[in-house]
Amino acid sequence: MFDYREAREQLSLDLRQYLGNYEDGPKLPDVGLFQPSESTVLDATTEEYEKLRVGDVRAERDGTSVTVSATARYKPEDEDAHETDTYGYTETEFVEAFTLVDCSEREAALVAAFVPVAVDDEIAGFRENATKTNSLVDRLKTITLPDPDDVADDLRRYVETKARADELDAKIEETDRLIDEIVYDLYDLTDEEIAIVEEAVAE
Repeated sequence: MFDYREAREQLSLDLRQYLGNYEDGPKLPDVGLFQPSESTVLDATTEEYEKLRVGDVRAERDGTSVTVSATARYKPEDEDAHETDTYGYTETEFVEAFTLVDCSEREAALVAAFVPVAVDDEIAGFRENATKTNSLVDRLKTITLPDPDDVADDLRRYVETKARADELDAKIEETDRLIDEIVYDLYDLTDEEIAIVEEAVAE
């Protein structure tokens, strides 16, 4: 476990460090073939939801297709009817924004890696807030990707490192599970006692 953790800590997954300075490439909708999703809260504006903004985003790759989904944060009219944070915002589940199909392998890898970073760091032309005329989907569509050819080698290094990190994370999780099983067996815990322990640890 110590060896796995030490190896994992040595791996940087900061995509911006890998890319460094780069030439701008296409805007997000111009990669592959843009396929819009059904209308959702992500297509709304601040005319419909007060203080509407993007919460989290994920870009899930399936071969040469990438589906971009996001959560929406806004201030509900009736706070008592929603679960809100300390700032009075509620947040939706992940909702599909659009899919890019028929991308090249390099483009798909770049979109999947870059879009979450662009949203988290609010870079590459992205702004999190909707306006009266711009929806959250509009905001996501403004993301300007790095030129795929310009960052090809850096992206390959990042993807290889990410794969190794995922492998180590899986080994750490499996080793942790095996250690738990050994401890439970040593103390001869029942299923009920194990459930109590795991609930306490989860808290």
